[in-house]
Amino acid sequence: MENRYSHIPRLVATIPGLTLLVSLIVVIIGLVYQWNTPVQFSNAFFAAGAIVIVLGTFSITGGFQQRANFGLTYAETASDASIAKRGQRMMADINQRYGAMILMIGTGLLLIAISIAISQLQ
Repeated sequence: MENRYSHIPRLVATIPGLTLLVSLIVVIIGLVYQWNTPVQFSNAFFAAGAIVIVLGTFSITGGFQQRANFGLTYAETASDASIAKRGQRMMADINQRYGAMILMIGTGLLLIAISIAISQLQ
C-alpha cells in the first residue's frame, strides 16, 4: 500500500521542473520576437502563469462534468466491478485531477512570482 503522503515529494520536485520548462519557452519566444525590456518579459511570464492556472482549473471542471453525467454513471453499473471497486476508481480519478490542478496552480503562481521579480529589476 502506498503511503498517503508519498505524492508530495514528487509534486514538490515536479512544480519547479515544469516552471523551468515554461520559463524556457517564454524566454525562447522573447528571443525570437526580440524583446528588449524587462516589462515585456514580465508581462509574458504573468500571462503564461495565468494560462497555466486556467488550464489547471479546467482539469477539475472537466472532471466534475464527467462525474455529474448520469449516463456515464449509469454505464459504470453494467461492469462486473463491485460498488467498492467503482468508488475506488472514482476516487483515484478525482485525486489525479486534483493533483494536476495543484501542479498547474503551483507552477502558475511561480511564474507570476518570476514576473513580479522581473518587474522589480527595473
